[in-house]
Parts: sequence; structure tokens; C-alpha cells
Amino acid sequence: MHIELIGSTSAGKTTLAKKMVEAGKISGVHVSLSDDFMLEQLHLDWVKPDFMRRRLVETIAFAIWLTCQVRYKEFIRFVLREGRYSPGSWFYKVNRIRNVIRKIGIFEFVSGRSGSQQIVLADNEGILQGVHNLFVHQNSQAELDKIARYVELVPLPDVVLYLRQEEDVLVSRTLARGHARVAESSPDKVVHFIRQAVAVFDELINAPQIQERLLIVDGGLNIRPEADNPFNHNFNQVTELVRYGC
Repeated sequence: MHIELIGSTSAGKTTLAKKMVEAGKISGVHVSLSDDFMLEQLHLDWVKPDFMRRRLVETIAFAIWLTCQVRYKEFIRFVLREGRYSPGSWFYKVNRIRNVIRKIGIFEFVSGRSGSQQIVLADNEGILQGVHNLFVHQNSQAELDKIARYVELVPLPDVVLYLRQEEDVLVSRTLARGHARVAESSPDKVVHFIRQAVAVFDELINAPQIQERLLIVDGGLNIRPEADNPFNHNFNQVTELVRYGC
């Protein structure tokens, strides 16, 4: 099962993902983060330094993308077009494309190798989470009308796990840790950034394709499916892991 965790910066995606991996060990369920799963499947999990692991994953993901790039050409064009006039340096924009390619490669690998007895989690490596980099900026308004097209172009995981937090929690956490795309960690700038992020994800989860796969974690405490749907058979196991993690 392929699960993507989405949500604003500071929502707690990485923290919850790691707790779900630990909960899997306790309950006897095989749960992996996407990077770890890729290296484990390729018998490269003996590589321990984080820097080397990330470079390996990036290289493998790029090689996979080369084999399936035709399927994603409309998506890449969309990202290039929408990102062309967004704020940020050219270095940042090039890096965004590199990250998109990485996410595609990881998704393709996980989708092709994960089975019903394996749960693979993508937090910041997920394609849906890419809406944050593309549409959320420090000094502009998010173009919410374009998110539906984004969803149409991307492949979807089996379950989308949306971490929803109160605005004041997200702001206080972001002020404490800082963010690379908020040049000055002033309260006003962080509030604007967080509000844009929340608006983007609230729009994303309204897409019918997302709703049928959606579980919402409110404040890290309550978890619920958004609607009755054909993917409910996946939800019980995910819900138990989240409750262990919380």
C-alpha cells in the first residue's frame, strides 16, 4: 500500500511518518519510508550516511524517470509553465524541477514494488505535496484555480493522509524552526505563508479524485475518512498505525 502524507509546512508529516514506521514494528506490519523502501529493495540499505542515501535515491529516481518521461510530459510542462513566473531565483526553479523528477521516480518505483503486505509512506517526497513548492510563496497569492489541473496530471497513491493543524500551531512552529522560502521569519510573513499553504491543501483535498482516497488527521488526534468510497478497505490498517503514532 502506498500512502502519501500531505499538509502545510510544520504540520508534522515527517514526525508522524516515523512514528508510523515504529508502530508497524510493534504491530508486526512492514512499514517503510519511501527512500528506505527503495534502497532496501535494491539491497543498498547498507549505505548509512544520509547524504549518500539521498544521492543514491536521487540517481535511481532520475533513471526511472527517464524510462517513463513520456507519460509525464504534460505534468512537467505544467510545472515549467506555472513555475516560470513564480517568485524565487533560477536556481530555486531548476531545483524544483529536479525535485519533481525525483518524486516521479520514487512514485513509479514504489507503485511497481509495494504489495498488500507492505506499507510505504511518502511525506515530503510525495508528488501531491509538490503543490506546496509550486503554489505557496512568501509574497503572492496562491492560484487555487489551477490545483484541479495539477491533480488531473499526477498519479495518485492508494491513500492520501492529510495532516490538518490549527493556524496558530503551524505559525508558531514555523517561526521557531524557520523556513527556507520565508526570507524573514517575521510573524506577518509567516502567517501569510501558512495561510497560503492551508488554502492550497484545502483546495487540493476537495478534488473528487483525492476525496475517495482521503483520510484526515485533525490536530494529530482525530482521524477520519472524508467520504464513503471504494478505498475504505485500506483505511482500517492506516487508521490503526496513525493511532499508534499519535
